[in-house]
Amino acid sequence: MISRKSHKVQVLIVLLVAMVAWGCGTGMQSGAGTGLTWKNKLKIADKFYQEGYFYDATHYYEEVLDDQPENVDVTYKLAEAYFYSRDYKMANQNYKLVMEKNKALYPFSHYKYALTLKMNGKYPEAKTAFADFIKTYRSFDAPLYKKKVKNEIAGCDYAIEAMEKPLNVVVIHMGNEVNAAYTESSPMPFEGNKLMYASLRSDTIIRSEELKGKVGRFKLYQSIRDGRRWGKGEPLPENVNFAKMDVANGVFTPDGSKLFYTQCEPNDAGALVCAIFVSDYANGEWSKGKKLNEEINLQGYTNTHPAVAEDKKRKSLILYFVSDRPDGEGGRDIWYSEITSKGEYKKPRNVGRKVNTVGDEITPFFNTTSHVLSFSSDGHPSMGGYDIFYTSGKMRKWTKPENAGFPINSRVDDMYFVADASEEGGYLVSNRIGTIALKSETCCDDIFRYSWDRGLIPKFAVDKFAYDADDSTMTSLTDYDVKLYQVDKDSSVILINEAHITTEAEYFFTLKQNKNYKIEATKEGYFPNEEWANTLGLTKSDTLHRWIPLKKLELNKIIVLKDIYYDFDKATLRDESNRTLEKLVDILNINPSIVVELGAHTDSKGEDAYNEKLSQRRAESVVKYLKKHGIPKDRLVAKGYGEGTPIADNTNPDGTDNPEGRQMNRRTEIKVVGKTKVVIKKKDATLDDAFKDADNDEEK
Repeated sequence: MISRKSHKVQVLIVLLVAMVAWGCGTGMQSGAGTGLTWKNKLKIADKFYQEGYFYDATHYYEEVLDDQPENVDVTYKLAEAYFYSRDYKMANQNYKLVMEKNKALYPFSHYKYALTLKMNGKYPEAKTAFADFIKTYRSFDAPLYKKKVKNEIAGCDYAIEAMEKPLNVVVIHMGNEVNAAYTESSPMPFEGNKLMYASLRSDTIIRSEELKGKVGRFKLYQSIRDGRRWGKGEPLPENVNFAKMDVANGVFTPDGSKLFYTQCEPNDAGALVCAIFVSDYANGEWSKGKKLNEEINLQGYTNTHPAVAEDKKRKSLILYFVSDRPDGEGGRDIWYSEITSKGEYKKPRNVGRKVNTVGDEITPFFNTTSHVLSFSSDGHPSMGGYDIFYTSGKMRKWTKPENAGFPINSRVDDMYFVADASEEGGYLVSNRIGTIALKSETCCDDIFRYSWDRGLIPKFAVDKFAYDADDSTMTSLTDYDVKLYQVDKDSSVILINEAHITTEAEYFFTLKQNKNYKIEATKEGYFPNEEWANTLGLTKSDTLHRWIPLKKLELNKIIVLKDIYYDFDKATLRDESNRTLEKLVDILNINPSIVVELGAHTDSKGEDAYNEKLSQRRAESVVKYLKKHGIPKDRLVAKGYGEGTPIADNTNPDGTDNPEGRQMNRRTEIKVVGKTKVVIKKKDATLDDAFKDADNDEEK
């Protein structure tokens, strides 16, 4: 009996490295086993299976069943071999036969039967089969498969809905100029008219004398477009395409000066292990590839599928990649490492469970224009096996991933989603019907081109942004920062784009349909502010205008800090004060030259002298927090005002107590009282409704 574990290992090799070990090559031909007994044929079939030559194994299992038609063990092996060679029609037929012959002996065949129904696009039937499977499955891993079944049924429901409302996008096969008779992966457009990709070409195939099959090695190729026609792909030099190694997954840095890519080779145990390399690129020439350090290429684990983003604020790059290293969420996860301006790689971190699942996440691509991370996953509800998803954000802060929809996704595997410079289309890899298939119709991966029909898709943008609140002409400010946040249904706020505005010209952020957004503006010498925008219910293209007034930081002008309150007779800061205090730290970092006074106030209960001491302790609590978070003490002044300057009545007109008024009077204020002699380097900052102006006549 073949274990389920082998499926995970082999399929991940196929998809992560695009290694077609299951025999997109020619393999053994029919009749090669003539004269052998069925037991000898079974040994050959099992050997092919164990070595990953699944398609070749199917031939011998079929011949064994000609002699032993009731052998349920061989029928199950045949079904598995068809499944791993991605012939889902034949796999489905044979899983059904296993269930009919002896379902009790192979209960897991019911799950694979349901899965192959799904992979054949029979979604209603698949839902029923999944539900029936989990009712009777009693193995030790039943709780795990209960979750998997729930996820698969959700994928079926999504597929039915998505196919009823297809996207306005056309997906077409790239043709045989790029796609060859074996398999292609990892397309990456560059320099306007060039496409880099990995391919298993016929001229790289070498024969394995031991198995009499064919083994190929992936190499990176580039094709040049002349008008609308792509030229024949030519391999990159051996500086990149190292001999006796599989090379794939090329991606450029935003400036085009470096290429990150993957090289894979078997380890001592025969398992394929991948590592990330980098080469310099200039004037069409490639430097010899260098392997990244062991922080990235953790020894003993696969590290692959690099993607690169730029953080202009921090003058750094972010390398996203896929790894099966420990401390992840599941199988293969997406990780990231920040590359400093000095070229140093920081310790990799997991992008988090919003993106990563207990399944596998692979082939990330970061769009530096839209700040969208695309990736493929079999852990989120999908139409088939691996579906393409997208999320906005960076590093560990992401919006909830969304399925890219139909026909971007299909009933089988869809990966390597990339956008070209025009944003009007791009490329993806799929084994959907329409590939150049040597074996079954879904055996092999090819590159497809997708193009949006923009005339049918509403487009949204937001513009205008910051102006001086005291300027009646509302003239746009210059030299300020603006950030765009997406606000999800769970109220999480994720930064998805940002810009530094240097002129008075209008600047646009592109928005998505049916989303909530927050736009935030910050400028040195001003208090930050924000506005909100949403595209909920909008069906026609539109530009949303959002003016954001920024108030100057004026000497001795009082600003009441919102949400910094104190319990009666205490100087301890409440927990809900932390968010405002964090924003206050940011504002002081944006304006590194100012000295501020933190003034604290009490209500009227207690003696005047006691209240003055209490308010002094409260002011010092705020100063202590700011110092703890890096603000120099010479920029901070703590001042207790006692009960002498209320902003609300402590009692009602009828003489009864006014708790709400007392709560308001227990407050903290900030005002600029001077400038420092030493300017501290400013940092990024944001503000979320942390401040409100006090009336000028309340200043004492």
